[in-house]
Amino acid sequence: MTRSRAYRKNDQAHVEQKNGAIVRRLVGYGRFVGAEATAALGKLYAVVRLYGNLFQPSFKLQEKTRIGARVIKRYHPPVPPAARVLAHPGVAEADKQRLQAMMETADPVLLFAGIRAAQEELGRRVDRRGLNARLESRPLSISSASPRI
Repeated sequence: MTRSRAYRKNDQAHVEQKNGAIVRRLVGYGRFVGAEATAALGKLYAVVRLYGNLFQPSFKLQEKTRIGARVIKRYHPPVPPAARVLAHPGVAEADKQRLQAMMETADPVLLFAGIRAAQEELGRRVDRRGLNARLESRPLSISSASPRI
């Protein structure tokens, strides 16, 4: 399975740019190993998904107009994705009611606190191979060694 688009041999940078914009900003550059780290990442992504879709406004392109070589872009006012779903006529009423109930029960402050807590948990789970290797190779100091009798 490839991560680039078909017939675009130099497309990797464009496909990977979301990692820097979203994932690396939330998680960092540490290496996570094990089931506990996977569960912590899952918790973080679940909270971020709710926070981003329910409360974070985003721009949506309304139109692009080309005048010669210049492209003029016009955007809709920034609205959270959940509000766009509620306003869309093609979405079923049952789905809209479920989403509305989710929006009423969700609290952005609590979700943000959940993001911080999940990030703290990930900070404890990060693989510190280089740090542990340096600590183990440090020589034992004379003052901390127990006297032999």
